[in-house]
Amino acid sequence: MKLTKTLLVLAATTAVFGTTVVTASAATTDSTTIQALPNQAETQAAHDAVENDTTTTSSATTTTATSASTSSASSTSDATTSTTTNANTTASTSQAKAVVALAKQLATQNIPYVWGGESLSGMDCSGLTDYVYRHAANISLGHYTVTQEGKVTKEAVSQAQPGDLLFWGSQGATYHVAIYIGNNQFVAAPKPGDNVEVETISSYFMPSFAGKVNG
Repeated sequence: MKLTKTLLVLAATTAVFGTTVVTASAATTDSTTIQALPNQAETQAAHDAVENDTTTTSSATTTTATSASTSSASSTSDATTSTTTNANTTASTSQAKAVVALAKQLATQNIPYVWGGESLSGMDCSGLTDYVYRHAANISLGHYTVTQEGKVTKEAVSQAQPGDLLFWGSQGATYHVAIYIGNNQFVAAPKPGDNVEVETISSYFMPSFAGKVNG
């Protein structure tokens, strides 16, 4: 009878301990599961993806802003250059018209050729060109053909534009100068006994080269 009771007690104890062990094991398993959050790897991956997307978007925005700024600066620079070029062209055209107008006017005033002269009472070839440019464009060319060579950008006679100078003789040793007025004509103070007049370019007395006055 005692043996039976002992066995029953052991059986009960074992059963209780067995339940305790199982329960502890279950608790341990539950604790482990809580510490390792459900879908933790997937959540971290999603977070990293958002971080990368934000960085990429920020980089793209910065690149776009930089490109827009560069494009705007380039456009502004081009517009400024274009405006400056147009202004210079307009000023040059206006100056040339004033020079041609005054040269033509002098050719109607019976101004005699006077060696070394540079006034309405008489002038020579370089005196005429210097007089016209000083009064029409506020530019001093000097009263000597070779000196005036140094005040121009040289070009072929065929490229001459109204207001340009025409030179006769070798560069550095020219002996005559006149003002081209267009249509193959020029205004000059030709020689003693003649007045300032309009003449036509011809093979008989062909200019050696032309020059655009530097302004």
